[in-house]
Amino acid sequence: MGMTLQRWGIFCLAVLALSFAPSQGQEKGNEATPLAFKVKCSDRDSVDQDDMCIWVHPSDPSRSALIASDKKANRLFVYDLEGKTLQQIPARYPGNVDVRYGFPLGQEKVDIVALNQRENPRVVLYKVDRRTRRLERVDNDAILTAENYGGTLYRSPKTGKFYFLTTSKKGDIEQYELTGDEKGKVAGKKVRSWRIGKSEAVAADDEEGKIYISEEDRGVWEVGGEPEDPTPGKLVIRLGENGLTGDIEGLAIYYKPDGAGYLIVSNQGKDNFKVYQRSGTHEFVGTFAIQGARKTDGLDVVNANLGPQFPNGLFACHTGEGNCPVLLTPWEKIADAVLHREKAAADPGQNK
Repeated sequence: MGMTLQRWGIFCLAVLALSFAPSQGQEKGNEATPLAFKVKCSDRDSVDQDDMCIWVHPSDPSRSALIASDKKANRLFVYDLEGKTLQQIPARYPGNVDVRYGFPLGQEKVDIVALNQRENPRVVLYKVDRRTRRLERVDNDAILTAENYGGTLYRSPKTGKFYFLTTSKKGDIEQYELTGDEKGKVAGKKVRSWRIGKSEAVAADDEEGKIYISEEDRGVWEVGGEPEDPTPGKLVIRLGENGLTGDIEGLAIYYKPDGAGYLIVSNQGKDNFKVYQRSGTHEFVGTFAIQGARKTDGLDVVNANLGPQFPNGLFACHTGEGNCPVLLTPWEKIADAVLHREKAAADPGQNK
């Protein structure tokens, strides 16, 4: 989920580095005036697209794509940035969906999209065809998990290894190392597990080596991303503070250089979103809302220039209304209307 100067590791993009501070007249925890979204991603067959990820095209970011997970339609939907459906894929009760770049598979490095399958629980992976933007399944159908609810990909800044983490209604967290096998498929093995409370949303910080997990009745946990790191970590954002009421079913990370950036949390019970500092004590920054976004589960954010529609990045979120479209909002609307802009600077930093 995720996420962000996001996790793109195979190409360089100019990005807008926006610094946040509370807007004049906005007090901590206050309701926010909803901002207008720009694009609605909705297919005639979609029912409840409650999680999504944004894949950034390596050479033409305007040809990036949004991949939405629809657990009620039992499908993945792939959209362009105009909201046009590029592909439908049958998927059995898919949960959260995430993307990473440069995964070694056979003789090439590919961009992978992964999800937790809730029925007959397992991790399912696809590779992205950069020419067509279509997905092709590449896992060995044997990455079996315990009962799962949500999940995220993580790439270790320490070892470069790829992992998928699953959450669950029982509170069990599991981490699986992903590798290419001799048949050119993605295999996985469990490397650790621990327990908190009922959890769905999870996001990984690939630069700082940290995982953020929302326990729906308590708040957001921070834990080290390496298999040897101690668990369960520490509770860094608590329900009941700064207007956060829960339940929290969406997390994303907005990356800035040198560990700066923001952790964005879906405040589902209040139909808005909370922004916290990415590092340190995760100080509360502010609140925003999107028109039409109700009971939001999943969300994602990128700060890459995605072309004329989204030159300063993109915020994507689910809404629980109607057939649950994904709403795309230009990032500068959030930065300008909710929080004031301190600077805009190009950063050619690498992807994760």
